[in-house]
Amino acid sequence: MEKEFIKNTEKKISLNVTAGKIDSFRQTEKTTGTVRVYENGCIGVAGCIGEPNEEELIKRAIEALEFAIPYPEKLEGACEMEELRDDEIIPIPEFIPTMQSFLDRLCAECPNFAFSNKIGLQYTSTEYRNSKGRRLSHAGGAVYVGLIAQNRGSGNIFDSFLGWKGREFDADMLITQFKKEYDAFFKPVDIEPGRYPVVIEATTILYRFINHFIGELYASGASLLSGKLGEKVFSDKLSFMADMNGETAPGTCFFDAEGCVAKDFRPVFVGNGVLKGLLTSKKSADTFSLPNIGSAQAAYDGVPDAGLSGLYFKPTAKSLKELVPGKAIYIVVAEGGDATPDGHYASPAQLAYLMEDGELVGRLPDLTISGDFFELFGKDYIGSVLDEPMKGGSLSAIMMNVDK
Repeated sequence: MEKEFIKNTEKKISLNVTAGKIDSFRQTEKTTGTVRVYENGCIGVAGCIGEPNEEELIKRAIEALEFAIPYPEKLEGACEMEELRDDEIIPIPEFIPTMQSFLDRLCAECPNFAFSNKIGLQYTSTEYRNSKGRRLSHAGGAVYVGLIAQNRGSGNIFDSFLGWKGREFDADMLITQFKKEYDAFFKPVDIEPGRYPVVIEATTILYRFINHFIGELYASGASLLSGKLGEKVFSDKLSFMADMNGETAPGTCFFDAEGCVAKDFRPVFVGNGVLKGLLTSKKSADTFSLPNIGSAQAAYDGVPDAGLSGLYFKPTAKSLKELVPGKAIYIVVAEGGDATPDGHYASPAQLAYLMEDGELVGRLPDLTISGDFFELFGKDYIGSVLDEPMKGGSLSAIMMNVDK
């Protein structure tokens, strides 16, 4: 009988912001424990909330084998690794004063906006062991800022958005960049419908097609990608991975729920346009004879399944000016889009700016952006840039159809 042991602890501080002022504070801490046992092609799982009693969990997991849940025993071999980024980002007693000072400055620089929503600080630690000698440990944290901005008197629920996540909170950088968006917001400009380079978080589009990367759907022939594993499908410039690397995904564990560790902590889906990986667990990979790239997730008391915590797009340029010289459309909010079964994507863009040589010129009216899946990430894919315009993010440029 083989066994896996997992312990996870998550500490969160969440600040609620209303009209630029912190009006409530919430601090939580949650620890969970998991034991999985494997015998005769079946899995037994037991989990708990709170400090785990390992012997009790083993007993319960063995009892759960009676449910005869099929699952291959493919535990990873002996290896010891740790990544500990658990140094204090902002001391807890200083967190509220630091963030209120940031909000005061932001409101002073952007007086026509009322800011609300959430700011938070999160630390996680995860320990994984198995009976084949694998021992992995991770600890890390991040600050996240998710503020919605309402133009005073507009009557809208929100008019703009300031989102950021990282380990090194730099108030000057965030305020400077958002001030550029704020200034451009009050400079209306227009364009003719046509095809333009669109600068957008590529995940906004790709998540509409993420089901086509699921191993079961791929194997059934129902995916747009079915039969294309190992083939050149997209642009040479396109490489994207699941992001489990603390340098670009602060606070994210470097191994998956089954103890797999990918090269550079980034399991590869597409490399230089070639489809290399799919969303699988060890069970679905084994069932359908697919590669398991190591991005599984699992509830503390559940069987592992295919999962995805975030994506990393390999940068092809150092700056937006280098990536898209000349005129482009910079998308801040594009919610409500969808994709058809044959791969056509379209979405309204509720907030977009005209950009020239990497600088914002003015705010565009409501737009609609659209394109075909294989073209968007094929011949129309221009490239990606990291940490632009705010450190801690990634943007891609794609030629798209733009209508009003």
